[in-house]
Amino acid sequence: MRFVEFAPNQMIDRYVVVLKNLIGRASAKKAPAKLNWAGLNRILKSNDASVAADYETFKAMYDSSPALQNLVKNFNADGIELNVPGAPDADQEAPQGDQSSQDAVDQTAASAAPQQLAQQTS
Repeated sequence: MRFVEFAPNQMIDRYVVVLKNLIGRASAKKAPAKLNWAGLNRILKSNDASVAADYETFKAMYDSSPALQNLVKNFNADGIELNVPGAPDADQEAPQGDQSSQDAVDQTAASAAPQQLAQQTS
């Protein structure tokens, strides 16, 4: 039996809310959103999501959830790339300054996700 069969739908729903918030932030900046598993774990932890982000767990959830499939462009052992409407491909952008685009998205998402989740759950 897979992990996702034990997980209540609420856990997947929380994951979906977090990913939608990240997509919204990236879309507003017209930037791709690519996260490594450690960064996604920090964001999930700060939003009280009780599911850890790793490849195996995410794959099981992804395979069983059409909602997650619509939000994710690609994922692998390194992390996930979200499906951001209007954003250029992540591979086409070069890092700006001392901070890579991934670091900028991680930092922005980590600071914005708690406020957006609080607004959506109110």
